[in-house]
Amino acid sequence: MAKIQKIPRTGNGALTVAREQEAVLFSLLVTNGPAGRKAGKGSLTGEPEVLRQAFRAGDCRLTLDDGVALNIAVVAHTDGGDTAYFELR
Repeated sequence: MAKIQKIPRTGNGALTVAREQEAVLFSLLVTNGPAGRKAGKGSLTGEPEVLRQAFRAGDCRLTLDDGVALNIAVVAHTDGGDTAYFELR
């Protein structure tokens, strides 16, 4: 039996870093982890300086286009790049 690939959710969102909110595009894939806990990872596209600050801060808040706010940790970003990668907290 073949495994069904989940399709990531994409859209416009807002990234909050140090009480400042900036517009970003997101791609998010949520899975069910152990004991029913949700796990997930994804990517953000936005202004390179904002993503650099988010990477340095580590923990941030991502607000999705439907108003759902998620605590995330930015785990990878190339300095000067417009893409960063995150995991749900």
